Amino acid sequence: MKSDKGTIAPLIATYLSLLILAIIGSSAVVTALVASNRVQGVADMAVLYAHDRAVTNGMPNKNLLVAGVGEFLRSAESAKRLEIVAISAAVESAESSLELCARYQNPLGVGINSAVICRSSRAESFLITGGT
Repeated sequence: MKSDKGTIAPLIATYLSLLILAIIGSSAVVTALVASNRVQGVADMAVLYAHDRAVTNGMPNKNLLVAGVGEFLRSAESAKRLEIVAISAAVESAESSLELCARYQNPLGVGINSAVICRSSRAESFLITGGT
């Protein structure tokens, strides 16, 4: 009877490499989700900040809205950490909308190391008048 004297080293190396691949992939996905939420938060705060400063008698002014968004993106710490690629602001009746695209850099340097994340946000004002 012949005995089989093999080694399990290739099997262990394969399992170890799959484990490392799963950890790196999971951390890249989590990092991308965090970056996406950060871009959404910056877009939300920028449109609220700018809309609040652009409203006169319940109606926002587009020029003031654009200026307010620019001011927010220059001064907010959360916005300074993003590489803003594109900004689109619009006003329709009492509603202001903002689309913000920012570049995401993967800090791990594995896989896709750069992607553009676009998020949109809206704010609406209501004119409250005194009733009789």
